[in-house]
Amino acid sequence: MLALLVAVPTAWTEVPAEEQPARTTPPEASKKSTATGDEASGVPLNPDKSAPETGPAVLPEVVVTATRTAEAVNDLPQSVTVVTAEAIERRQPQTPNEMLREEPGIWSVQVPVQGSPIIRGQIGNRVLYLWDGIRINNGALFAGPNGFFNQFPVGAVERMEVIRGPGSVQYGSDAIGGVINIISKRSDYFPTQLSYGGEAYARYGTVDGELTDTADFWLAQDRFNVMGGLTSQSVGDYRGPGVGVIPNTGFGALGGYLNLAFKPLDNQTLRLSWIQNDRDDVETYAQSKLNPSGVPRFFSPYEQRGLAKLDYEMDDLGSLSSELRAYTYLQYYNSSRERLVETTPALVNTLTDTAQHIFGGGIQNTTPWANGWGDPRLISGLDYRVEDLGSALTQYQTTKSTGATVGSVPAGKVPNGTYDVFDLFTMLEAHPLERWTVSTGGRFERTHLHADPNALDVIPNAGYTLQDLMLDKVWYSATWNAGSVYSLTRELDWAADIATGFRAPTFSDTLSTGPPVFSSKIASLPSPNVMPEQSITYEAGPRYHTERWNASLTAYWTELTDVIRPVTSGTVVIPGQGTFIARTSNNAGQGYVRGIEFAASYKPHRDWTLFGNATYTEGRDTQFNEYYRFIPF
Repeated sequence: MLALLVAVPTAWTEVPAEEQPARTTPPEASKKSTATGDEASGVPLNPDKSAPETGPAVLPEVVVTATRTAEAVNDLPQSVTVVTAEAIERRQPQTPNEMLREEPGIWSVQVPVQGSPIIRGQIGNRVLYLWDGIRINNGALFAGPNGFFNQFPVGAVERMEVIRGPGSVQYGSDAIGGVINIISKRSDYFPTQLSYGGEAYARYGTVDGELTDTADFWLAQDRFNVMGGLTSQSVGDYRGPGVGVIPNTGFGALGGYLNLAFKPLDNQTLRLSWIQNDRDDVETYAQSKLNPSGVPRFFSPYEQRGLAKLDYEMDDLGSLSSELRAYTYLQYYNSSRERLVETTPALVNTLTDTAQHIFGGGIQNTTPWANGWGDPRLISGLDYRVEDLGSALTQYQTTKSTGATVGSVPAGKVPNGTYDVFDLFTMLEAHPLERWTVSTGGRFERTHLHADPNALDVIPNAGYTLQDLMLDKVWYSATWNAGSVYSLTRELDWAADIATGFRAPTFSDTLSTGPPVFSSKIASLPSPNVMPEQSITYEAGPRYHTERWNASLTAYWTELTDVIRPVTSGTVVIPGQGTFIARTSNNAGQGYVRGIEFAASYKPHRDWTLFGNATYTEGRDTQFNEYYRFIPF
């Protein structure tokens, strides 16, 4: 592969030369997600744990995902992966999923239309995706590979933070295998004088004719700043050695982001952010050979995902609050997807138009109790969201001999409806001893699914009625975790954690009808009686960190119960598409996933890093005595 890279930064004004940023995001921005220290957060960074007795202190990296607020990585009992801006630049990714290459415990499947990372043997709706802390998973997400993670512009990503293991206490349903938080580019730079800057970037790849262009800008003064950018991509069919062009492997994309911040007072920040990405001509090579003539079975002419969010954050409010944050957001997703089935006399193309709108918000408070036993810190809050989920089917049948096309509205689809979720959560961290950090937390979640079906959602003579689709159901879930980090020496820690997870049923689990997207011989029937899936994970291991070395070894065991599994229940005839094996679902599955994760890095020079990792994963459904299908060998 040959890549041509061009970067053209603009001039920076009113900024001393020693402060001029080398990247688009100004380094003076004391981002809580990326800074190496944040005194205002009240987080005890314990620099002695990673610094020698003499010489400058090396402060540990700070992340936000694992505790929903700024926290030093060395104080976290859970396994956390940080994909830095430098790593993203080095990997030259086409999609967000490719940014996770080379990370321990993560299998990054390189399929643009899907983009579903596998974390500790879990994929799809058992891994939670976030954009700046806002969940992307919704009540329509299905169990297998999906494209949610790849539906964001690569040029808008500043970094990623990944929790390997359950994150249900922090973020609720779906966070069984892990949590991936995509953190967008933003500026917390408020200079005394007006400053501005920008950057342009272009990349061309010969393997697939890829052309990626990004452009970013920022403008800042003492009370206001703005940062934004655009990303354009055109990716053609992949060319493999010895096989030539592989058809149906390309896509096009156009996206952008905008972050505006205003500080009415020194300790308060109002931020409005927006992100959107449009992809077109997204093709799926894996399904292209299911039709006899080689015509692709699945094709996405268009998909759009966007998110607008308003945050208000207040710091240092007194003894009861070091950080109070309120937020609200609107998320939207629109797509058109074709499913083409070829028979001897005809081509039947089923077009699915999807429209999803999610409105949500919440409030979160961090309470420090300085000078108390262990200097505890309590993080608590609530979240609420309501999802309006809808889709429509149109079918076109073309007779091969005459070329005549007839349109109709086929029977059998997931009903439209709403999915609303309310959460209460709390997390407590304390330092009973100077070398010992303990943390615990819990979450209560109420999930309400309400379906609004019509007569055309019912497949005729399939063994269920319209009444069976009129589902109005509530599930309750409670999760908890407890962890500890003990510093054996200044350089060596021992971390251990126990965490539960869950996944509430979705429209796909309960009301899916018709042939699944990635299957040719199996059709789904309603399963209104399924319950939430449950998990508990135990993990422990040593961590070593100095100025030059970082290494960790983690062993984990995850027990899965009440796993939703398909059960064969005869056959069903779907008009225009043929006869299929019929399946419903129940909570019959249970099993385990276990593994070992090792990662190490060494800096022989300030500009050089040597790194490597190794992972072993094994998982089995003990109820049915079979290996879990998405664990790679």
